[in-house]
Amino acid sequence: MLIADRHVGKQILGTTVFAVIILSGVFLLGNIFKEARPLFVGKHPSPFLVFQFILSVLPFSLMFTIPFSFLAAVMLVFGRLSADNEIVAMRMAGRSIPRIAAPVFVIGALLSALCFWLNVEVAPRSKANVKNILLEAVKEDPNKFLDPGVVQTQLENKRIYVRDRKGDTLYGVHIHDIGNEQNGYKLKSYIYAEQAELFIDMVNNELQLKLVNATMETVDKNGTRSPVSIGEVEPVIFNFKMDSKKRVRASYLSNKEIAEYLKENPDLVKKKRVDFVNEVTHRRSFSLACLAFALIGVPLGIGARRRETSTGFALSLGIGLCYFLFHIFANQSKDANTTTAILYWMPNVLALVLGIILFRRARSR
Repeated sequence: MLIADRHVGKQILGTTVFAVIILSGVFLLGNIFKEARPLFVGKHPSPFLVFQFILSVLPFSLMFTIPFSFLAAVMLVFGRLSADNEIVAMRMAGRSIPRIAAPVFVIGALLSALCFWLNVEVAPRSKANVKNILLEAVKEDPNKFLDPGVVQTQLENKRIYVRDRKGDTLYGVHIHDIGNEQNGYKLKSYIYAEQAELFIDMVNNELQLKLVNATMETVDKNGTRSPVSIGEVEPVIFNFKMDSKKRVRASYLSNKEIAEYLKENPDLVKKKRVDFVNEVTHRRSFSLACLAFALIGVPLGIGARRRETSTGFALSLGIGLCYFLFHIFANQSKDANTTTAILYWMPNVLALVLGIILFRRARSR
């Protein structure tokens, strides 16, 4: 039976790794176009920065690609074993379906442990690194930050456009202050300058602009615009310090850091505390996806081939999609209460119940 375990385990691992490579490649391409677009605007960044970006996005992508790849591998392998009557041969040797599937559960447990480590420790730091890498691209060559004809988005709360440039003299400078998450990124102010002189302070990591013939327009909460002529302004400063104070986000902190942050900030507003508590619950529950998919995938993979239909395979993908939808709905919750915790853990409980039912049916056939 150890030979059979190695046979099954080898096929599961090989198919999972192959699927992870394919899905992660697709995921990386999507994130490169979404997040790293500023890296490729104007002059190209160094290959080292691009490589750093890929390494930072990869752990985040593995959180999703590993469970789906494992589910697909279980379905394909056990479907093939059933079609080739290898499952029948193993059962004739006196082995039950759960015993045949033992390597799957071992691999699923190991992958769940890997996903937990990725969710709790690696992915949060990777998300924070993505933003830092974009700033590093500007520090590498600050001059390219204000290339003419390009809307610059590296600054979190500002959008900058320069019509033309000759050396350190800029023409037609547009600066939009779009606020932050709290005000829905609505326009707060707009500055237009016919001309601006650029100064680069590499010591303090700052870009300084001396605006000439500038006009400022502020926007209040009601959307009322108030234009003001401000003439010359010296200087308008954009800071790119990597150690500058940043907004603390739950997705950027490990579970241990979240616990310490909540302990050090007992007066934290309710909405933000809810975000931190829900993030911890989400990571713990989501890490068990591989084990949940192992329970469902084995009997459905066998049953799909026996009936010579793709129903079981389609059903497993549907169940996998539902698993992730539970977490999406739970993430929309604004309260850290029992109901939200149930939503996070419900897909694992349903997978356990459904897996037991499906294994019993498979054993009786």
